[in-house]
Formats: sequence, C-alpha cells, structure tokens
Amino acid sequence: MVSLHLHPAFDPRINSAQFSIPTKIGSNPISSKLYPVPRALRHKCSDSNPISLLSHLVCPVKRYDRINCSCLKDSTKDSKAVLQVKGGGGGDGGGSGSGGDDGDDGQPGKDTDGTEILPEWLNFSSEDAKTVFAALAISLAFRSFVAEPRYIPSLSMYPTFDVGDRIVAEKVSYYFRKPCANDIVIFKSPPVLQEVGYTDNDVFIKRVIAKEGDIVEVRDGKVMVNGVARDEDYVLESPSYTMTPVRVPERSVFVMGDNRNNSYDSHIWGPLPAKNIIGRSVFRYWPPDRIAGTVSPKGCVVDASASKPSTAS
Repeated sequence: MVSLHLHPAFDPRINSAQFSIPTKIGSNPISSKLYPVPRALRHKCSDSNPISLLSHLVCPVKRYDRINCSCLKDSTKDSKAVLQVKGGGGGDGGGSGSGGDDGDDGQPGKDTDGTEILPEWLNFSSEDAKTVFAALAISLAFRSFVAEPRYIPSLSMYPTFDVGDRIVAEKVSYYFRKPCANDIVIFKSPPVLQEVGYTDNDVFIKRVIAKEGDIVEVRDGKVMVNGVARDEDYVLESPSYTMTPVRVPERSVFVMGDNRNNSYDSHIWGPLPAKNIIGRSVFRYWPPDRIAGTVSPKGCVVDASASKPSTAS
C-alpha cells in the first residue's frame, strides 16, 4: 500500500487537520473538493514505480519554493511517498526547516495570523506622514498670512452682519496700503481694553470711519468727518448720542459698529492702533442665502474725495 503525506507551507487560512492523516491511495478517488496538482509538479520516486497519482493531489497553499518527493519503505515493504512542500511568501523561506513561515512576517499592521490589526486608513507610511505635515504647514501659513474665517458673535454690526454669519478676512492688502474709510476690519482688543480685562484673544469687528489726521464728531444724529456728514446707508439707525470732536492720531483709525446705538467701539474707548488690525472682511460665506462680498464699492474713494481741497467757484 502506498500512502502520501502532505506537508503544506504554513498558511493560517488552511485547516491543518486536513493533512494530519495520511491520504490512502487505493480504489477510492481523492475528494472532489481537491484541485489537481499542475503537471509541472508531478515527480517520480527513486524506484521504478512512477507516482502518477500525484496529478490528483491538492495543494491549496498559495505559493511554494520547493517540492520534494521521496520514497520510504515501511515495515510491510510497501512504498510510501512523502510530498514535502517547502517555501513561503517568497525568497528562500528564511532558510529554516519550517519553510512555511508566514510570508507576511515583518509587515506592520498585521497580526501573526495575517489579519489586519489597524484600520487601513491608519496604516501610514513615511510618505503619508510627510504629506500630512506639509498640508498642515501650508494651512497654518495660509491662515496666518493670507486669510482666515471668522464667526460673528454679536449684533454690533447689524444689519450688515447678523449673529452666526461667517466671513473670510484677508490679510494681504494692508501689507501694501493703509486702511481706508468703509473697510470692515477685524482686530485684537486695543491696549485701553486690555487694561480692563480683555486680551489679544478677544477679536472685534467694526467699520473704519476715519483714518489718521481726520477729525471725527457725532452731532444731530450724524457722524461728521472733517466737518462733512457721512452718507451711511448701511447703518441700522442714526446715533442717539453726541461725541465731541476727536482727532485720530498717527498710525490709528477710528472704528464704529453699523448698529450705532448698540456697539462698543471708538466712540467709547477711543481710536484703534492700526497694528492691532488682523485683516479686512471681504466675503460672507454663511448662511447660504446671504452669500456675498463685504467690500464697500466706495472704500478708499471716500478718503480721496475728502482729502481734496475745496476750490472757490
């Protein structure tokens, strides 16, 4: 009687019990569930009898390095064929006698049985890490030097901005010019407010009314700049207070909220140092039904006309 022993390369997906008992080759055919060994794997033993039935054996293991076939003589003088399969996931199988060590050894993110320990999206390579860090650096640089989003927390700029509006403030234009009248600016709290408990983390949003050298006053429900009443169609209502004339110092601006009677602004705490300005509001992107630009078409035109000397007729 000839019996065959199968020694498959280690693979955690194969039930080793299938090969724990030698498969007898007799009148009963091999199970129909087994796939035939390719023609290239058929071998002959050293004696004169070819092992032709090897063509019906299964090798469910995915990959091999070597297949050795040898004939053994048992006590009953019957030939016994042993099919030794060596190899694993490539190379020389590590040179060990097992020859079937897991081909995924040394791969991060996998357990000893070949299953994934971490989700696929957490398996970072060094290139992935470089990409993430580069994206973060670019994002931080953009926010620090180019533009940043802001949230409106109060009604001091109503009706131009409502509570919950979200805007984009750009930071580039003031590298090349000074703030103009009607610019809507965001700024850190000035020193006078920090003396009463505010910090640099407290950010305000107001409209520029006057620049350095201008004289500002409020009388008869009008904001006067250099003796000329401003045409302000964006305010909620006319101011119900008066303010004596104030000259705006160098490197400063005078800012007020569009909700004149409900705004904590320069008419209370004085001119704003220009260095405290973070950026200029240019776009409202939320809510969707109010998406629009926030740059006044008048802008610096007001300053230019105000600076022209009057001519006699």
